[in-house]
Parts: sequence; structure tokens; C-alpha cells
Amino acid sequence: MEKTGAELMLGWFEDMWTQGNGSSIPPLLDASRATLEGGASVPIGSEEAQRAQRALKEALTDIRLDFESFTSDGDQVSCAMVVNARDKISGEAVTFRSTFDGRVRDGQLVCVSNAIDALSLG
Repeated sequence: MEKTGAELMLGWFEDMWTQGNGSSIPPLLDASRATLEGGASVPIGSEEAQRAQRALKEALTDIRLDFESFTSDGDQVSCAMVVNARDKISGEAVTFRSTFDGRVRDGQLVCVSNAIDALSLG
């Protein structure tokens, strides 16, 4: 049975945030993009995405995702969330907002956009 867009999206979060192994990154290479200041969107390759994911996992522990919205409509999936974690060195609480948009094709996430609001870091 083919996974729904919501199941695929939750699997992405489990892999990227909770487990932190990044195995979901390579299959999404062809269409993954990073959003820069001012809204510009640029392609991001596997190495860059894996480096960013590793940096987050090396810096943070006790990561918890609190979803503010979560929608799955046809081939589009999206959510807004607050990420709560702890800094591995200082032990201080870290909180920031993130949005995620993805596209599903043939039972797989084929395109993702995950934007982190650095201004909300606290």
C-alpha cells in the first residue's frame, strides 16, 4: 500500500529531526531548494543538505516538533512548526520556527522546502 503524503512527511521529520540519519536527503536532490533572505530560492545539493542536517544534530539534543498547522492535499504537503530543543554544549533551551512544503509523486516525497526562521531563535 502506497504511503499518503502525510505519512511521507512525518517519515521525513522522523528521519531528519528525530533520528538524524539523513537517509531521506539523496532521493530529493533533483528538486530540493533552499530559501534565502528576501525569499530567493536556490537549488541545494545532497552534500549541502546533509551538512546542514549534521550541524543541527551536532548542536541540538532533545528535539521536539510542535506542529502549528499540518495539511496534505493531493500531491502537496505542508506544515508550520515550532522546534524545541536543547543546546548540547550549554544545555540551554533552543526554540525556533520552521515551515515545510513538499510534493509527492508515485508514493515518494520528490521535492521539499524546509525554511527555518533564524530570527525566532531563542
